[in-house]
Amino acid sequence: MSRLDELKKQYPELNVTMFDMMTRIDTSKSYKYLPLLCKIFGQKLNPKKCWGDDYLNGISDVQSNLINKGISTDGLNDGQMFYISNYIAEQFSIDTYATLKEFMDYMEKGQVENKDISTYKDLDDVRGAVTLASMKELTKGLEGQVIKEYEDEKWVILRPLTFSASAKYGTSTRWCTTYQKEKQYFEKYWRKGILVYFINKQTGYKFAGYKAISEVDPEFSFWNAEDSRVDYLDVDTDDYLFPIVRKIFKSKDTNKNLCSDEIQEQVHNECISEYEKSELYSVPSEIEVPSEIEVEHIREYNVTRIANEISEEVDREIVGRLINAARFHQETLEGLNDLGIDTLLRQINNDIFSTDPVPTMRA
Repeated sequence: MSRLDELKKQYPELNVTMFDMMTRIDTSKSYKYLPLLCKIFGQKLNPKKCWGDDYLNGISDVQSNLINKGISTDGLNDGQMFYISNYIAEQFSIDTYATLKEFMDYMEKGQVENKDISTYKDLDDVRGAVTLASMKELTKGLEGQVIKEYEDEKWVILRPLTFSASAKYGTSTRWCTTYQKEKQYFEKYWRKGILVYFINKQTGYKFAGYKAISEVDPEFSFWNAEDSRVDYLDVDTDDYLFPIVRKIFKSKDTNKNLCSDEIQEQVHNECISEYEKSELYSVPSEIEVPSEIEVEHIREYNVTRIANEISEEVDREIVGRLINAARFHQETLEGLNDLGIDTLLRQINNDIFSTDPVPTMRA
């Protein structure tokens, strides 16, 4: 039995196909309904019927999406790429694929200390290996873009002063302060407060801490590698670090305040300029009516965007309520441009803070 066959037997939940489902729908013993089921379900997975005239652009985007995630498209036809992209690959975050790709790259270069793949239990173990391997590549130039608040044989605690440093020391995490396409998040935390990364140099374990300096918009929080808010008592750290952490967060200086004029200019050019150009100075083009398939993508994208934008202004604990409100108004999202979305944000504000329950898709 080949290694692939052994793994299919070991993980039957991953070895399921559309035919497995359709044969369980067919009530006959001879599968006489199976051809009809193939026609019906096949239409849903046929990109030509979904996209029509925009088929070539659509399938090109799908292929690029898969390749960017490290998924080979060799030998796949258009329908298979469409199926994998929309019904399998999208079930996992882009960060998962990026971390796995980094891990395999470092492994092939011989830069991962633990080369016994069977000992890795989950994604956290893989993240740790990526962290340890990436830290070996840190250059003196990049180290000049951080402030090390504390370091011993086990831990390094630092403040990133540039996006480049944030992305490097925050590699393999889901922290928004490492997003290559949304660098304005790093600038926001860099400018408003104390942003600190905690890294275990022996295991690669990471967590982040943030404290806003402004009393008008107070926040003091800790975040695990999955970008979930956690209590400090729940992070995997050592007791002796607690007084050090307290001292760090008693500072009155934001990360920006600790930067030279040159570094501040670098952050501005790196994180703000492109964002300002795209968001503030873009010239509206002629409004196009989206197709049905585009509407489905627009709905989900804008629901997420609304949640992200408002979550910057409200307590994170009510973001779940926000998402329900956004989904309840999703019909209104069709074809909206940025100005329309801003209007909708104000409209659903009442839903978020009202005492009445917000309707959900299930209600």
